[in-house]
Amino acid sequence: MDVLSHYSSPVVEFPATQPLEKQHALVDNCTGTDPPPPSKDTATGTQEKLHVATQTERRVVSSKDVEYDERALAKWLRQICPMVERELMNSTLLMEDQTMSQCRLEEELQVYTYQKLAMGGADNSQGLAIWLCVHTNNAPVLVATTVAPHDDWCEHVDQQLKLFVPQRMSSGNLVMYTEAKTLPLKSCLRSLCTNPFNKTMFAGSTMDGELFIWLYEQARGSDSVDIKQLYSVSSAQGAAVALDWPREQLLLACFANGSVRQWDLSRQMALDWEYTLPATITSEPTAMLTLGLDDFVVGTNDGGVYRCWNTRRQTAATKQIKLLALRRHLFMVTTLIRTEMEGNQFVLSCDLSGQAFYHDMRLVDEDMTQLIVQIPLPFKNVIACSRDGNIIYCPANDGSLEYYRVSDGAHAHVKGGLRGKGSLIRSSDNGRWLIAGLYGDEFQIFYVEY
Repeated sequence: MDVLSHYSSPVVEFPATQPLEKQHALVDNCTGTDPPPPSKDTATGTQEKLHVATQTERRVVSSKDVEYDERALAKWLRQICPMVERELMNSTLLMEDQTMSQCRLEEELQVYTYQKLAMGGADNSQGLAIWLCVHTNNAPVLVATTVAPHDDWCEHVDQQLKLFVPQRMSSGNLVMYTEAKTLPLKSCLRSLCTNPFNKTMFAGSTMDGELFIWLYEQARGSDSVDIKQLYSVSSAQGAAVALDWPREQLLLACFANGSVRQWDLSRQMALDWEYTLPATITSEPTAMLTLGLDDFVVGTNDGGVYRCWNTRRQTAATKQIKLLALRRHLFMVTTLIRTEMEGNQFVLSCDLSGQAFYHDMRLVDEDMTQLIVQIPLPFKNVIACSRDGNIIYCPANDGSLEYYRVSDGAHAHVKGGLRGKGSLIRSSDNGRWLIAGLYGDEFQIFYVEY
C-alpha cells in the first residue's frame, strides 16, 4: 500500500450565483408533531362538479366511440389461433424429456464421421461439393473444389475440380473415397449443381462469368473414369449465384443482378428465355431452386423469399411470370431446399440466424404457413435435410455436425476432429451421405445409418 502524504492543493473559487447582500427566508420542512387535520370521507359523497374558466374535465370514452378494423382483426385471429393451439398441444419439454429425446434420436438415427478429404487449397478458402450418381455399395461419386477469398475479381487461374470415386475395401462392407480425376479451372467456381434427371451430368459457374456443363463417364468393365466437358458459354451477367435443372436438357441460372436465364441443351447450349425480377425486389438474389418448368423460388440478401411461375403455356417471348412473396426472413437467405412432407411439396428456406421456414407450395396465401423452426445454436449459416424433411443437418465448428428432428425438437451432436467452421453441407439423394466443409483444407464426409 502506498504511504499517504499531506498535500496542499490550490484553492478553487466557485462564485455565488445570487448577490451576497440578498437574503432569503428559509422554510422549515421538517416533519412536525402536530396532529393532521381531520379528513373527510368522500367515498359515497355526491358533489356536483363546477366548471369555471379554463378548468379541464376528464371524460371517460365508452366502447361505442372506439373504431377498429374488423377485417384486420379477423385476419390476425386466423393467424394467431392456430399458433396458440400448437403451443398448448405441444407443451415445453422438461430437461429429462429433452435428454430422452436426444438419446432416442441418436439411437434411431446414427451419424458417423466417415472420411476426411484433403483439397490443397489456399488459406481461408471455402468449399463447393456435390454428389453425383451412385458408384458402388450405395455410395455416390463426389465432385469438390475450393473457392479462394475474393475482393472484386478472381485472379486464381490454377484452381482445380476434383473427382472422388468410392472404392470397395478388401475387408468389411466399407468404401474409401479416392481422388480419381483432377480438372484444371481458369477461375474459381461460384456455384455447382447436379442434374437430378441424369446424375452423371452437372453444371458449374465460374467467377469470371462462364457456364460449364460436364459429364461423368465410367468405362464399362473398367475402373477408369473421366469428366468430359459438354458445353461452355460466357455470360455478360457475371457469375451465376445459383443453378438448377427444370428438365434434363434445361439449365436455369440466377444472377446477382436479378436476371434469371434458361439454356436449352437438347442440341447445342442455346439461350431459351430470360426473366428479370421486378424493380420492387431491390436486394440481390442469393439462392434459387426450381419446382418445375417455369416455376422457381428465389431467396435474396435481405431475407426475401419469392415464388415465380407461369401458369399458361406460352412461347418464350410471351411468357409472363407471376410473383408471390413467401414468408420473409430477417437475414440473408443462405439455403433453399426442395423436399416432401407427407406426400406434399415443401420448400425449406434458412437464413444466417438459423431460422428455417417450411413453405407449403399448395398454399397461395403465405400467411397460412404452418411450420416455422428456430434452429437452436450452434445451428447457423447453411443446412441440409433428410428426404422426408424431418431431420435438419448443419455443419458446426471443428468438423462436427449438429442434427435436429423437427417433429419432437430432439437435438444431437457428432463430434469432429478438424479446425475451422464449415460453410457448406450437402446430402446425397439417398440420404446416406453428407459432406461438410471447408475445415481448413479438408472436407468431412459423414455416414447416416437409419
